[in-house]
Amino acid sequence: MGIDSNTKLELLSNHYNETFGLQKSNADKRDRLFVYILVLMSIIFLYILAPNLIGDWIDTFIKSQIGPKTGSGASIGINISFIGAVLWFGLLSLTHTYFQTVLHVQRQYDYIYSLEEELSKHFNDKAFIREGKHYEKYNLKFSSWTKIIFWNLFPVMLVAFVFYWLFSLYTQSNTPSGYLIIDSLIALTILISEGLYIWALYKRK
Repeated sequence: MGIDSNTKLELLSNHYNETFGLQKSNADKRDRLFVYILVLMSIIFLYILAPNLIGDWIDTFIKSQIGPKTGSGASIGINISFIGAVLWFGLLSLTHTYFQTVLHVQRQYDYIYSLEEELSKHFNDKAFIREGKHYEKYNLKFSSWTKIIFWNLFPVMLVAFVFYWLFSLYTQSNTPSGYLIIDSLIALTILISEGLYIWALYKRK
């Protein structure tokens, strides 16, 4: 037995609301990841300028958590190069997750537009258009500016930051060769991930 049109409309409407809710959650995750990346890049930049300072901070924090077991003046002795590798790997993890989330959000928007198009037919194109026709009509300039930031400025900034880190590693630090290899491989992975991310964005466009 077939489903009547009213039931189909209700099911489609419920599905749209659920999809829109999931999209909002993913968009919030994307925005949080972007902030986390900027914060971590700031920490890494400080590490590049003063690696011993970051090491002392971490050493002090760990001792405060352990308590008096190590003695009041004892040092944990964490390797500075190890801290750099951990920060580097953290940047890789955050950026990779961020790229995946952005692409997922973009794909979902296409799906939401198709749902809105189907639903709006039942309301003379005056309802269920907040993400599609209505947004394009009233937020076109801001949307374009947002794309410039996230599709162009941020990727360029990230690439510049990666190359700056590599330059400082090979010219201004005493990082052991083993850590240089690890950091270089992580940097290469970040650049490859970003290249695939940009390619996917513009292929979709």
